[in-house]
Amino acid sequence: MARKIGLALGSGGLRGIAHIGVLSVLEQEGVPIDMVAGSSIGSLIGALHCNGLAAADIYKLAQAMGRRHWLDMTMPKMGLFAGEKIVQVLRVLTQRKNFAELETPLAVVATDLRAGKEVVFKSGSVAEAVRGSVSVPGIFVPYEHDGMLLVDGAVMNPTPVDVVRSMGADVVIAVDLAHAGTVNDVRNIFDVIIGSIDLMAQELFRCKQPACEVLIRPAVANVSPASFQSMEAAFAAGVQAAEAALPEISRYLK
Repeated sequence: MARKIGLALGSGGLRGIAHIGVLSVLEQEGVPIDMVAGSSIGSLIGALHCNGLAAADIYKLAQAMGRRHWLDMTMPKMGLFAGEKIVQVLRVLTQRKNFAELETPLAVVATDLRAGKEVVFKSGSVAEAVRGSVSVPGIFVPYEHDGMLLVDGAVMNPTPVDVVRSMGADVVIAVDLAHAGTVNDVRNIFDVIIGSIDLMAQELFRCKQPACEVLIRPAVANVSPASFQSMEAAFAAGVQAAEAALPEISRYLK
């Protein structure tokens, strides 16, 4: 029986475009992905992949849809942006599907701020689960859902290796972006908040030390997690890191 391959896609703001680069290499090499678990930006990329979109199409969407498609400024109360645009865009991109309707099994990791615990979504609306998972504290208003107040999955589980393992993966390929830490050139509130969360996520991942067969760490240290102009660099970093990991991946496939 063939081994089941699981992909864990981690948090990292717009550095998450590196996930698309990784997916493009895996597709090109015919590496089968049987299940995906994503946290924050990893949940968004994972949802699109599990809905049947090819990496090239996801990248085209990322390039075509700029800041105005995702961000809706609100009066600061619990976040700078309301997040309604994100839900609307996700409903379109996922075709309003529930998890059970996806082509590939998906798990989305978020954090319930009220209960102070990790929440793993495997059923219900994909768009709503991802909206909760990408709710970077201070930037997006937390998402109210079934009595929970959801914020970024990175707060509890930045690279959900354990989640995809629990889904039945025999071989886990993890894409960790938090290792890069924050950028030296901190220019705005987005760099401050997302960079701080990345540093926290880096320490969380190090302390948990989740066991995975293949760990891919794209070189995104010089890529701003908040810049829409850094997509090309992030994508290229993902491609390069995935290509370097191919020999190890091939060994487990055999």
